[in-house]
Amino acid sequence: MIQGISLALAACFVWGLIFVVPLFMEGFTSMEVALARFIAFGACSLPFLLKKRMRGGFRYSPSIWLWSVPFSFAASLAYYPFVVLALRYSTPSICALILGLAPVTIAFSGNWKEKECSFRSLIPSACLILLGLVMVNIPYLRKEGATSHLMGILFAVVALVSWNWFAVANSRFIKRHPELHPSDWTSLIGVGSLLWALVGVLILYLFDSPLLGLEKFHFSNPQLSSFLIGALVLGTVCSWVGGYLWNRACPLLPISLAGQLMVFETIFGLLFAYSLEKSFPPLIEALGICLFLAATLYSIHIATQIEQKV
Repeated sequence: MIQGISLALAACFVWGLIFVVPLFMEGFTSMEVALARFIAFGACSLPFLLKKRMRGGFRYSPSIWLWSVPFSFAASLAYYPFVVLALRYSTPSICALILGLAPVTIAFSGNWKEKECSFRSLIPSACLILLGLVMVNIPYLRKEGATSHLMGILFAVVALVSWNWFAVANSRFIKRHPELHPSDWTSLIGVGSLLWALVGVLILYLFDSPLLGLEKFHFSNPQLSSFLIGALVLGTVCSWVGGYLWNRACPLLPISLAGQLMVFETIFGLLFAYSLEKSFPPLIEALGICLFLAATLYSIHIATQIEQKV
């Protein structure tokens, strides 16, 4: 279990970069950043698959290939575009509060599927995470106000449901297919994400959406180099490396514990953000982070007790 926890924390550390890398990609919309990330993810996955396929080391049943389609859809078009829409129709603070529920919803839905522990044992850590989530977002709620549009909340809920399904189903799928190597599955999802991203680009282009401005993608644009470097980091480091680490961790951890460990993505993201600002988090945010840590330690304690009984 220690190895699984270490791998999960390493994945969350890498995913934490998602909160700060887009800050260096000025002049481009959030949708352009998201699509560039998934295109880069697929672009680095495709050569890996082709090379392994040519050497005869990539032999999986057609069902494995087919399953990568809905998984990549849930991780790309069904998630981030709805995050962008939620941000447009509501406030970032409300969006963060709803999406921040992911560690709790994943823990409960994963345990409902696998029956790994009693739901009563999940309640204390879930309450700590919820309280910590509110405390971390209090400064932003005060700043922006708590009003929001119903449509924005709905989009945020759709994004949350999509990510919740992906996290739980992906963990169960990997556990049921021990022959599937984590790097192969990560690359399969990457190639699927590339295809879905290209579909997204085509849709936005056909509808002449303001979220996509192709006129910015020329070498005379001084901001293009930063955008391309950022997309490369998001696609290779955050998506491929982070996905690989998480896929390695999934078979080693109960889904309920893995879900709650995802709160470290938020923690690392906050730490990266404050490191860039060369400042310390406000006291109330620091207390919220401490509650996250307390919830995680409690979850690890419960999971260890269950493992010892087994």
